[in-house]
Amino acid sequence: MNKQYPFTRFVLPNGLTVLHYKMDSVLSAYAVLYIKVGAVYEKPSERGVSHFLEHQSFLGTNKYPTPLKLAQISQNLGLIKDGRTSGTNVFYSIKLPNLNFKTGLDILYELVFEQLFDNKSLLSERSVIMSEFNDFWHNPERRFFHEIYRKRFKQKEHPYSYRPLGIPPTIESISKEKVTSWKNKYYHPKNMVLSVAGNIEVEVLKKYLGKTFGKEAPGKNIEEPKFSTKDYSGFLIYNQGDPRPQITFYFSFPAFGHVERSRQQRITFILLNHIFGRSSASRLFQRLREKERYVYKISSDVSLMLCMGDLYISGSTPLEKLIPTVRSFKEEVDFLVRKGVTEKEIVAARKFISAQTLMQFDNPASIAEYFVNQELNEKDIWFPENYVQESAKISKSDLDKLTKEIFDYSKLNIGLLGNVPETTVKEIERLFHNKR
Repeated sequence: MNKQYPFTRFVLPNGLTVLHYKMDSVLSAYAVLYIKVGAVYEKPSERGVSHFLEHQSFLGTNKYPTPLKLAQISQNLGLIKDGRTSGTNVFYSIKLPNLNFKTGLDILYELVFEQLFDNKSLLSERSVIMSEFNDFWHNPERRFFHEIYRKRFKQKEHPYSYRPLGIPPTIESISKEKVTSWKNKYYHPKNMVLSVAGNIEVEVLKKYLGKTFGKEAPGKNIEEPKFSTKDYSGFLIYNQGDPRPQITFYFSFPAFGHVERSRQQRITFILLNHIFGRSSASRLFQRLREKERYVYKISSDVSLMLCMGDLYISGSTPLEKLIPTVRSFKEEVDFLVRKGVTEKEIVAARKFISAQTLMQFDNPASIAEYFVNQELNEKDIWFPENYVQESAKISKSDLDKLTKEIFDYSKLNIGLLGNVPETTVKEIERLFHNKR
């Protein structure tokens, strides 16, 4: 553990993991509670129940029995509260002046453990969630990015592709019994991580926790579901028609998940992504934006789940420039695989990523989230300097080896959003079926 950081990790007797970072320079505090449950934990008949329970928390608690009461106490405290459901986690957060932290922590506890469950509010909330569902699917780009991500897997409905919102049949059939049963199964201290950053002393935090989260029964620590790491789909092109002047394009190459590779290999992947397409100095940006002038924006990113992951590239271009854009993209991939990265690119990428890593420690929310991600995704907690040091060890041969592994056209997924003629789609397919 790096002693220069005012960081403390401790576990309550009931199994709740608590992460604390003291910040003397701020007048606020941020707390976030992660619960290890989400869409990938759900069976087909349960889709949306994690999200439904998160909504239920904000409809009223024992101490604040209506949404208005919760809103009024939040306003009085200067409290910003939030809840969110993802594929692998549900989290609740609060941000407020540190002088009001005790009451804020009490509210966070109420949201998680003291929800009110009644059939009237549950029935009325169904319509709200269906409205949220319709908002999502009304947007053509959201539908497109979901659909191309869903096609990343061999299965028609892989759990990694589940939307936390659920689907209409299960949203409409969710009952009070199903929601309370879900809470009883997953909402336990051993299945939670609480992270606090701000101007709060660790001993004060421990005292506050003893009267709220610390009094709950431990429950069980439930492991995240694991899936086959060979569930990637093969080559495909998906075109979603839409009347628009710009064609949105998306390329996805399968990669690996957290459990499959070491932290150093994952850092290598991040460096490779930065060199290839993540930054304005990257190869793709310089070729497609600055040199060819085909696009306004182009970027790449890395997505890693527990067992699977991918490198994806997205941008947009006029229809008449789509084929030249795809051809230039492929030329850059082929050149990268053939020649590898340069030492100059490695040094520049290291410097930028190191700076970005260090700047994660500039506000309570980003610090608290940083430590949660370390706790949930890594075997031990690293500080920014650890990443800087590890990055310095990565060589050109490490990056070139990973390049050859990742850029495999036989498993490339291509997405096109816009009215693209079939002849254009076929021409793009031929580009990638030719040998390098």
